[in-house]
Amino acid sequence: MPKSINKGLGKYNDMLGDYKVKRLSFLRLLAIDGFDALQFGHNMMALIEFDITEARKALRGQKKSGKKVSLFTFIIKSIAVALSKYKKLNSIRRGNRIIEFKDIDINIPVELNSEGEKFGGKFPHQIVIRDAANKTIEEIYQEINAAKRRHQQSGDTGKEDKWVLHMMKMLLILPRFIRILILKIFANNPFTVKRMSGTTFITSVATFTSGFVIPYIGGSRAVSFALGGIVKKPAVVDDDILIREFLSMTVIFNHDIVDGAPAARFVKYLKKVIENTNVLLQNNDV
Repeated sequence: MPKSINKGLGKYNDMLGDYKVKRLSFLRLLAIDGFDALQFGHNMMALIEFDITEARKALRGQKKSGKKVSLFTFIIKSIAVALSKYKKLNSIRRGNRIIEFKDIDINIPVELNSEGEKFGGKFPHQIVIRDAANKTIEEIYQEINAAKRRHQQSGDTGKEDKWVLHMMKMLLILPRFIRILILKIFANNPFTVKRMSGTTFITSVATFTSGFVIPYIGGSRAVSFALGGIVKKPAVVDDDILIREFLSMTVIFNHDIVDGAPAARFVKYLKKVIENTNVLLQNNDV
């Protein structure tokens, strides 16, 4: 216990009990630097519940037929299909300009074990699904698994993750103000963001919660997503009260790029895609 911390407390020292003082890891410090470097948008959030009862039934049927699919890859595909219709949301802002990209490249962070003195332990590695709207659910599933296998062999999940790890090692030797300056240069360039981390972001904390999660979102992307838990609850279906399965999702819109009305239309369409199993059958016209 460092004595300097207790200096001057006198008779109140006995109220502290036992405690430990630990340094923040370099990874945590780098995360703080990254947050400070992000250009803040004026965000608005939608907390939405999707009825995934029919989708899960269809997924179980596909799994029985031998296909490699999951609910998560189904949601990735559904979001990509919705973004392909509402293309303005596949954008990144730079100053007074908006860069609207054709390809929907989805960044998903996956917590994986890593080795090494500075970067050892579990931390999120990024996997970028390129042109996700034109891939099947099974192809997305296989791509994620291939990235995880690559991490076991080489320590990174792909060229984007490798670039991030290289950057982290370089930033390790630099003072904080230079680290933040470099991160700002990269984070505020839409073309670098697109190349190295995709056009939109989906994180899932479904295993840790049964409800909604409000993530930290900064930067200049038009929209990001956070998947929460799945709960069973009663719902009215064709005038009958049935027990259905609902997925919680937080959709974060950058109000600098999109207004409330088009954001609401996007959410309505996304709900239609997720609750309609046509997307599982690769029929994107829903």
